[in-house]
Amino acid sequence: MVAYSGKAHPYLDAFAAAVFGDGAFRDWVVSGTRTAPDYTGDDVLIDEQRAVRWAKRQTRQPFWANYWCGKDSRCTCRVPGSKGLESDAIFFPRKTSGRVLAVHLEFKLIGEAVGFGQAASYPLRAACFARTHAARATLNAHDDWICIVLCGAQGLDDPELKHFDRAILHEEVSQRCTAFPA
Repeated sequence: MVAYSGKAHPYLDAFAAAVFGDGAFRDWVVSGTRTAPDYTGDDVLIDEQRAVRWAKRQTRQPFWANYWCGKDSRCTCRVPGSKGLESDAIFFPRKTSGRVLAVHLEFKLIGEAVGFGQAASYPLRAACFARTHAARATLNAHDDWICIVLCGAQGLDDPELKHFDRAILHEEVSQRCTAFPA
């Protein structure tokens, strides 16, 4: 049986390649969010993110994947009793003024539901990361944040998705990114 990351990473790898290599795709990802007016047409941290994330050692996953809170069960950036301590991916668009946005991404396979407290923990964690990035050696400095979920169409019925700034469907990504698995 293939581990979950083995199932998710072909999708996330294609999504990341599009974020890093295609400004129009980046603009589309943030479109419709409260930060879109400020982060459309911007650059994205690539080498800077890799250097910070891998400063001590290279992780098993790509430098943009699996950002863990790193705190214990008393952490305030998750819903009590939940296991929501990780963002599947984070990307950092940067304005010409130097302001940086953290785009936290939750990935769901088609048919996969969010777990207890998982969706509600995303904005808590993103806000915490924005406040505490200076104390986190593997996290780039950033000024703003948004949370996005990448899911199948059936996921849109989940009322928990209200905690994300935007839901993006697999089908939408595959129309904009030819490398995204069908």
